[in-house]
Amino acid sequence: MQIGLAGIGRMGVGIAARLVEVGHQVTVWNRSADKIKPLMSLGIKAANAPMSLTSDNEVIISILTDAAAIEAVYSGNDGLLSGNIKGKLLST
Repeated sequence: MQIGLAGIGRMGVGIAARLVEVGHQVTVWNRSADKIKPLMSLGIKAANAPMSLTSDNEVIISILTDAAAIEAVYSGNDGLLSGNIKGKLLST
């Protein structure tokens, strides 16, 4: 399964690593792109915007800190809802 993950804090890193470990293809996006670099050695791809997660992934999971972050990532410029979400599962 192809899974997108928005938010790479402590919990997001663990989830992304586990998803790869069990055989999924994972693409991540984070406001601080430097947090993604260590995950790339696991075969995890980096998205340049939240909207990019919707193009190739069947499931998009977001792990965000607060309502303002959720609003920005879902509804902001290049937000998840700007992409093609038809037939996709989005989970907050």
